[in-house]
Amino acid sequence: MNFGEAIKSVFSKYATFSGRARRSEFWYFFLLNFLVCFVLGLIPVLSWVSGLWSLAILIPFLAVTVRRFHDIGKSGWYYLVPAIPALAYVGYLVYYVLKIMKEIGGSFSDTDAIMQHIMDNPSGIIAIVVLGLLSLITTIIWIVWMAKDSQPGENKWGPNPKENQSQGNAW
Repeated sequence: MNFGEAIKSVFSKYATFSGRARRSEFWYFFLLNFLVCFVLGLIPVLSWVSGLWSLAILIPFLAVTVRRFHDIGKSGWYYLVPAIPALAYVGYLVYYVLKIMKEIGGSFSDTDAIMQHIMDNPSGIIAIVVLGLLSLITTIIWIVWMAKDSQPGENKWGPNPKENQSQGNAW
């Protein structure tokens, strides 16, 4: 599947969460999204277009990712694997910052007081580092899954699209 075929396939299955998606379909769509966001990020007056683009491709990106998980024999719910520690990381970080603000009087201009608080209570920073590492590890695992080859044969989400395409192009 080439770049154009992959993009056409993703948009033709805009909100289709059933079935399977080949590796090339997912990664070409990921590349398109990266390139569009990169180019729009270079032009400051078009930053609002980047937001619109992200909204427009949210559903097809979720759908192709779920279908990609199906292709490797996993449930689409595995999509949430990196999200759970990332949300825990952000939630704890916000809690920790608010806790420091409350304990030092709500001002971040007193850096000495902030550093003293951190030195007196290192468990907060340790928790932030551990949650950050856990988030990084689960993201790496997610990327490895997305890079895996298709599960051979048919699985509970349907026939292997890679095998179906190669059979159709035999002659």
